[in-house]
Parts: sequence; C-alpha cells; structure tokens
Amino acid sequence: MNNAQKKLENKIAAAVITTVANPAVPADAAAAGPIINAVTSKIAPEIINATNNEPWWQSRVVWGSIVAIAAPLAAPLLSWVIGETVTISAEEQANIAAALAAAGAALGGLFAIYGRFVARKPIRE
Repeated sequence: MNNAQKKLENKIAAAVITTVANPAVPADAAAAGPIINAVTSKIAPEIINATNNEPWWQSRVVWGSIVAIAAPLAAPLLSWVIGETVTISAEEQANIAAALAAAGAALGGLFAIYGRFVARKPIRE
C-alpha cells in the first residue's frame, strides 16, 4: 500500500468514526469497523487509481504507453525475423498492456515480499 492510499484510508476511518459517534446518526459504534472496511476496500483503490497515485507498475497508462511505443517497433522486427508480415492490432495492444499491468502488480508484490525477507532492521530504526 502506498502513502497516498494509507492517508486516504486514515481519512475515511476518521470520518466514519466521527459520523458514527454523532448522536444524530442512527448507527451503532460497533458498525464503524465494517463500514470502514467496506468503504476502504471498494472505494479507496478506485480513488487512488483515478488520481494517478498507484505505483507506476500498476498503471495501465504506463503499460499502454510502453506497448504503444514498442508495438510499431516490434511488428517490423518480428516480420524481419520470421520472414512474414506481422501486424499488431489495437485490440492486441490493449490486451498486451493489460497483461503487462497485471504482471507489474504481481512483480511489485513479489518485490515487497522479497524486501521484507532480506531486510535486516525495522524501517523506523
């Protein structure tokens, strides 16, 4: 989770807790946790994405741009290597970009796990 998402989730939690504590709101204090979880799990990721605060490897725009740059170069190169004309349609480019974005997110998770295991001291130390 990046810093922007953590800040957003903290603000959501504070707003829900304040609202549930208001006597004019017909909600039980025990409901705050499930409300916070529901809002942060469903809405926070969309806000982070809409405001371009996700890590670069999870950005469909970044991967789409990489594919848009690489596709015109790859098609002639592949045509030259295999000796036949190769074209990459816009739909294929979109599918490649989506696959690369998913792979980037998976690699980001793997790097985070790897980093946790090779870390020698706590972050705040």
